[in-house]
Amino acid sequence: MNTLDVLWLSWPWIGFGGGIVILLFLCFTDALRSKSEMPRFRDPVWLSWLMVVAYLIHVCEEYSMHIANGEFELIRSFLDMGVDKMFGGIPLAFFPAVNICLTWIALPAAAVISRKNPVIGLSGIGFLLVNGIAHLGSLFTGSFNPLTSPGSVSGIFIFLPLFAWTAIVCSKDKSLPKKGLAIAIISGAIAHALLFLLYVINKFAGHITAMICIPIVAFSPLIISWLLCKTFQIKTD
Repeated sequence: MNTLDVLWLSWPWIGFGGGIVILLFLCFTDALRSKSEMPRFRDPVWLSWLMVVAYLIHVCEEYSMHIANGEFELIRSFLDMGVDKMFGGIPLAFFPAVNICLTWIALPAAAVISRKNPVIGLSGIGFLLVNGIAHLGSLFTGSFNPLTSPGSVSGIFIFLPLFAWTAIVCSKDKSLPKKGLAIAIISGAIAHALLFLLYVINKFAGHITAMICIPIVAFSPLIISWLLCKTFQIKTD
């Protein structure tokens, strides 16, 4: 096994390790909080970083916890269902590139910005909702199996409760304006839809164009939420 093979199989675990480090900071320090007098579980800055942890755990479960014969089962299912062929042959680099740009760079950047603009900080909340609902479908179709459903456990039992708690807390504590919470949800939901657009771009514009668009899509929750905040004049500080 060469270095590339090791990196290919280990990148989700690297993210998971980073998530554990962030979780330790969240639980045992005040470094990732906005106000120490506010309970950490109700702090929008703290919640924005918890969202990063949730995604890093999800990616690890979706990929590294579901490997068969040296292959990620999620990618293998794309091949078996014909999704790869349908969208012009998705390059393998696409999968780590999307997830690394989103969970290692874009969402942490949003969490950093959350001190100034919590709407942008929580703009991944729509991702939580859409992704969780997508995995929730496996429960109703009878296909849910923690051993054979990549990402379903964290998608259902981490994403959806975290979304619900964040929405309730932000509404009850008024830590976000009502329009601000709506913008955060809508921005993430639109960004999740844009992930599908990358497949379409790959089919009609080619691999290189799709790969170039990955960072744009990864940062789209931040961009969309910022534009909507400006458009509706949402005051966040």
